[in-house]
Amino acid sequence: MNSQNLISRKNLIFATVTTFGILAALITIGMLTPLVVQLFSDMQIGMDATYFNNRTGPIAGLLVILLCACLLVTYISGRYIGVLLGSIILFSALMAVLSPAGNMLVDISIIPMLAVFAASLYRLVHVMRKRTGKSRLKGIGAHVIHIGILLVIFGTIFSSAMKVEDSAVVSIGEETSFEGIPYSVSVMGMASNFEGTPYDNYPGSSYATNVGLVISKNGNEFDRGIVRYITDIKWRQTYTSTYINRGIMEEVFIAPKALDEKSGEVDLYVRVVPFISFLWAGIYIMLGGMFILLLGSTVLPDSENEVVT
Repeated sequence: MNSQNLISRKNLIFATVTTFGILAALITIGMLTPLVVQLFSDMQIGMDATYFNNRTGPIAGLLVILLCACLLVTYISGRYIGVLLGSIILFSALMAVLSPAGNMLVDISIIPMLAVFAASLYRLVHVMRKRTGKSRLKGIGAHVIHIGILLVIFGTIFSSAMKVEDSAVVSIGEETSFEGIPYSVSVMGMASNFEGTPYDNYPGSSYATNVGLVISKNGNEFDRGIVRYITDIKWRQTYTSTYINRGIMEEVFIAPKALDEKSGEVDLYVRVVPFISFLWAGIYIMLGGMFILLLGSTVLPDSENEVVT
């Protein structure tokens, strides 16, 4: 069997659907395992992001490569598709060895993501040039949705793999840095009061402490904010509010884990998540693609001279 017959549209779709089924099965097993273990042994276990990334990362990478081939199979021959897939795998292995990002999952994902993104753009341009009428809008909408899905995948993989988190005890008036994070935090002060309706011998049902923060990045003041540590006296639970700064390339989260008013110390948790904005952008682009698809399917009138390629 030659490559022309092996790398056909039918075989690629079958391989893509099979790979997606394996990926879904792995995710489902990871989600159900804690429930099954708790049901039969009363033990509580959790599957963190590392568990899923180590098992689904290679399968997701293969799925992205197959999607790239599916986008191009009707435009180039099976021989060139094989060369393309081989090149993607070779360069991905090279990226894994060189490790420019310092993270295996990110390193092996860069080349496949760029390849399938380029293939989607190629198909989008082809549809815009070759089709007319409702067919053009349907094709544009479909490929815009594909690009949105790619951005969601990109944002999910890169943000989960490259996020950095740390915690430290910060005293009032002191600036504290966090390991591997370019941000430092100073606590300017605390202010506490009772909130809610009176309960028992207390003037309120909860006791809230507001903590004023000054956040610096690379030695320069970046922002100011407030986080809250709330103790529910009635239900004997604690709650916190989180400082969130959403930037184009990263998001910063700061939350109090515990505090001591007498000593003026706060145990702060800081997490920096890069590329998360790509996930939100992908969702909005998907919605835009769905609107274009709906417009082409229901609003515009049919055209007798419509061209489909």
